[in-house]
Amino acid sequence: MLQWLSKNRYLKTAVLLGAVIAAVFIFSGSANAQSIANPNSTLNQGVQILQKPLGLPAFDIRLIIANIVRWLLGLVGLILVILLMYAGYLWMTAGGNDEQITQAKSIMRNAVIGLAIILSAYSIVSFIMNMLGYGGGLESNGGINPPVIENLSGSGALGRTVKDHYPARDQKNVPRNSRIVISFFKPLKVDSFITDTNGDGIYGDCVSTTDPNFSWNLDCDHVTTTASGLLSDNYINVKDTSTGQPIAGLVALASTSTEKGVTGVFTLVLKPITNTSTSDLTGGYLGSDSAEVNYAVYLGQGILVDDAINNYPRLFISSNPNDDHYDWNFTCDTSLDLTPPYITAVYPNPNTTTPKNTVIQISFSEPVNPIGLQGSMQSSSPFDGYLLNNDESNGLYLTNSSTNILPQGSWNLVNNFQTLEFTPSEQCGKNVCGDPVYCLPVCTPGSVNCPNANYKIILKTASTTGSGFVDSPFTGIEDLAGNALDGNNDNFRENPTTTLPIFDNWKSPDNYIWGFSVSNEMDLTPPYLVHVEPSIVESFVAPQAPWVMKFDKQMRVDSFYDIDIQEFPDPSQTNGVPLYKDPRVQAPDYELVNVMHGDFLKVDKKIYMPIATSSIQDSHFNCFYPGLGPETHSEIQNKTVVPTLDCTVNGDTKTNCCAVSDTDTGNFCCNGAATSSNGGIQRCFSDGQVNYYTQ
Repeated sequence: MLQWLSKNRYLKTAVLLGAVIAAVFIFSGSANAQSIANPNSTLNQGVQILQKPLGLPAFDIRLIIANIVRWLLGLVGLILVILLMYAGYLWMTAGGNDEQITQAKSIMRNAVIGLAIILSAYSIVSFIMNMLGYGGGLESNGGINPPVIENLSGSGALGRTVKDHYPARDQKNVPRNSRIVISFFKPLKVDSFITDTNGDGIYGDCVSTTDPNFSWNLDCDHVTTTASGLLSDNYINVKDTSTGQPIAGLVALASTSTEKGVTGVFTLVLKPITNTSTSDLTGGYLGSDSAEVNYAVYLGQGILVDDAINNYPRLFISSNPNDDHYDWNFTCDTSLDLTPPYITAVYPNPNTTTPKNTVIQISFSEPVNPIGLQGSMQSSSPFDGYLLNNDESNGLYLTNSSTNILPQGSWNLVNNFQTLEFTPSEQCGKNVCGDPVYCLPVCTPGSVNCPNANYKIILKTASTTGSGFVDSPFTGIEDLAGNALDGNNDNFRENPTTTLPIFDNWKSPDNYIWGFSVSNEMDLTPPYLVHVEPSIVESFVAPQAPWVMKFDKQMRVDSFYDIDIQEFPDPSQTNGVPLYKDPRVQAPDYELVNVMHGDFLKVDKKIYMPIATSSIQDSHFNCFYPGLGPETHSEIQNKTVVPTLDCTVNGDTKTNCCAVSDTDTGNFCCNGAATSSNGGIQRCFSDGQVNYYTQ
């Protein structure tokens, strides 16, 4: 036997090598299959919620097919190893029996041919997986790469079409008596998805709100339903994910505001109806008092944009069925919210003096109802102040005791409906980017000496019962569960007087009042970034790593919605869903923005480039980074960037601007002059964009 082994050592080596290759193949296929089967594996990044709103399995079908193919190939490989071992046993125990040796050779020959076939099949499968957006399975990570086309199905509109919503995506412990609020970047054609249930000719309102028998079911307009009276995915739907069944109905209230100079309905307040009995004036609450309930909200194709010039297009337009709508989930706990909201911060600070080119900011302890807090200002002739222009509510008053000039502008709720921000509309100059700067009025026309003006603001609490619950909707400020504003934050309900005049008599709790001075001067110093996360060109970023930008000055919160991000490969070119984004600010730290986002996908060569443009402004309308630079992202990727020679964009030459190059040391533009950045931390690109790289 030893002589035979010595004479046939090359054949023995070949047999053992074949067995090793086959064994490696089997274990590799098994490991890949196990990774695919593991829902927490990085192989499933980006494919998790394709069917999540209905509580169905969330595995990608391609992963399942790949799983089956690999197990089959692994089984055949196992049979191959067994055959090789059996042939080797026959040969080594033949004892000179030529017939047995011939049989062993035949088995080995056939097994080797089988190995070649299996390896060829493996190559074909790997090629197909690559074509479907996977790696070939031979990578160092030992598994199939996930498709780069997916993020979270139905989530791509957040930050692009959907501006904000409450409850937030995947929010837990939502009180049962909560409303649902959604804001958009485009004005809505409300009659496309709201029914005039109360018959007053207005879409998105309530009548008889001061009637003690006011009913959410009967006195308010509702979201349009199917012929059978059910909520539909074509408009707006709210479903219990455990059953897939929609709730009974949705009251729909339209809140008018102004976005980038356009006035219309940008915000919806939805009151869930779970009890249609006319005897239940509340309409019922979400969830259960004994167990948590998960809900899915679905915004569909029937919602149209209020744009007559373009024939009222759909709000959500995409050829990708995973991105032609918007949906999200939240979970209700078993409790009701009985805690009133209060003021956490105001700007300008009380009893201080601020430049006239300023925004006014009011932050609440929790999201509040936009009805009565959004809109423009109008004269309130019976009063000594100015009244918010909204037919549903008298919740906010402002006066300028020095000039009695109406401050033109608009109030908007931002920051997940927790920050109320007033933006004046009277232009008083331009910032270093050449964009308008807006001011509060200080001087009466013709005045010679007017160093400052004194402003006062009253936030009026809603009318309530003794328990603190609002008994008459839209009579003042309330949270999204119907609790009236606790102006002095003492957790004790105090109904203030309603005797006129307002600014003399309404200073008592639970209203909130403060004053500040506005000087006849301007702040024209641009803000700059002092910290970013993830850091520049950071690798191996965790899926839910914080995305943070910190500035050196107080910022205008509404401008943070212009923060953008570029993804490579581009999801729109791979039939995928863009990364969703939602900026948040924690008052009173208005310098720091934390951008909530979808998971950064762990795939080969997936690159993310957060972008802060010159449309981001401080609280005095000074722009961030007035710079221009290289214009194409392909140049950025290939590191072959050629800086632009001027500051012209689409024929429009920007003032106080400078061309910026992409070098290791980098340059940025400050007041029209190229300045060295700090170690290349800040890099400017087209139209004032500053890009931050992560991968």
